[in-house]
Amino acid sequence: MTGLLVSVRDVTEAVAAVRAGVDVLDLKEPAAGPLGAASVEVWEQVVDHVAGEVPISLALGELLDEAIWDRLAAIPAGVCYAKLGLAGCQNDDLWKSRWQRAISLMPAGVSPVAVIYADHQAARSPERTSVIEAAEEFGCAAVLVDTHDKSAGNLLAHWPLEKLWGHAEQVQQRGMMVVLAGSLDEAAIRLLNKPIVDLLAVRGAACQGDRGGRLDEQQVVGLVELVRQQDLARRS
Repeated sequence: MTGLLVSVRDVTEAVAAVRAGVDVLDLKEPAAGPLGAASVEVWEQVVDHVAGEVPISLALGELLDEAIWDRLAAIPAGVCYAKLGLAGCQNDDLWKSRWQRAISLMPAGVSPVAVIYADHQAARSPERTSVIEAAEEFGCAAVLVDTHDKSAGNLLAHWPLEKLWGHAEQVQQRGMMVVLAGSLDEAAIRLLNKPIVDLLAVRGAACQGDRGGRLDEQQVVGLVELVRQQDLARRS
């Protein structure tokens, strides 16, 4: 069964998303980039309000962000997943050791999530196979495919379906969850909602306007129903 992850920027949006029935709640600040970190204060507020109701994921930013080490030290209890991007690491021979160190600093109970940018050349991030191999070695719970440049089309503009299904099978065979994101709209969700995909992740589709707008609870309700109705249709 495929679940729905929705990214929120504050406690008001978090409460609305949980009320709408999301499967995983992701905290990020959209104005700060594809994996922009919300403030520690927001993390703590959201955990206080909704921890235990749904799993909580944190976007920590990019591995090369100067503040990444402070953020790792500030992850509150009650968080289930944490992800950081590898933008700018393409030609950095030390990215694997830095990433491994970052993962080692995550608190007990927090599972790391690997991030692959479908537009990895634009992001100057390592290519897909290298990230998957390192993710398995470092004990990542999931592999997220996202887009770095949100103005350059959604996930399907960068990866054809054949590549996505081959990727999903490879990740699943290595015992990690398959998570797909990248400006997914309803049409993309319908195409990508397959049993091999564990989570579909959205922000813009859940908001008024674009990903920088406010979360719309009724739009989230609609997305939750879309994902679940497709699952029921497969079972019938």
